[in-house]
Amino acid sequence: TTLDLTYNQITQIPDSIANLANLATLDLTYNQITLIPDAIANLTNLTMLFLDNNQITAIPDAIANLVNLDKLSLSSNQITTIPDAIANLTNLTMLYLDRNRVTAIPDALANLVNLTMLYLEWNQITAIPDAIANLTNLKALNLRRNQITEISDAIANLTNLKVLDLSSQGY
Repeated sequence: TTLDLTYNQITQIPDSIANLANLATLDLTYNQITLIPDAIANLTNLTMLFLDNNQITAIPDAIANLVNLDKLSLSSNQITTIPDAIANLTNLTMLYLDRNRVTAIPDALANLVNLTMLYLEWNQITAIPDAIANLTNLKALNLRRNQITEISDAIANLTNLKVLDLSSQGY
């Protein structure tokens, strides 16, 4: 089941979203949402969640319940931190957090061993943690336009990497 509510003026996700237990895809891209409610935790069958181009400032710990999530896209928001709860999303293959205000890549990301695409460009990240070496299935890592001044040796462990973009640091 898919629910597509893109390009509306939605300002909040109602707690009643929890009633849609069979939802597989939820797309709320291009709205005015500022908060992801904890009720999202009930959507355990969700495989794709799109919340791009909103005004979201934080990812709630409730996200940890979405264990079947394959694709999580939160591009173009105002998120500053990636919570450790993200470590629970071990089925995640694609994570888009580009164009936010993220300052650090948490070690918890190392748990996402099925990740093939990680997009963190246009943030304020200053370092690549050694824990990134665990993401051996990664095919694309985009860290363009951040504040990274040193490349970690851990990158050498990413033997399946096809695309590594570290261009335009410090802009």
